[in-house]
Amino acid sequence: MPQPQKVVGWFKVYTGALCFCYLAAGGFELFLIFDDPAERTLGIVLLFVAVSLFSACLLPLILQPRPWLWTYDLVIICLGMTSACFLPAAIPLLIAWMKPETKSYFRKT
Repeated sequence: MPQPQKVVGWFKVYTGALCFCYLAAGGFELFLIFDDPAERTLGIVLLFVAVSLFSACLLPLILQPRPWLWTYDLVIICLGMTSACFLPAAIPLLIAWMKPETKSYFRKT
């Protein structure tokens, strides 16, 4: 198995930052649920979305490299590109992610 590329380490930092943001958003949604009864439904929906996105971003941190995981990680990179705050990190990460060395680390042909 090839040695991990630098981009894989940076991807883990990127995914960890996304996890933190979604966890913080979920915490803020708890205030909507318990603070304002009129916003309770919206708070529950947004809490579900935050927990789902947190779980989706947590998976690449705990799974071993597999060919399908390269594609899943690519989707996570693109998910972060929906926020202007993450664009400066996501664009270079995306460029490096497409290189053959990274694909070979995940045994993707």
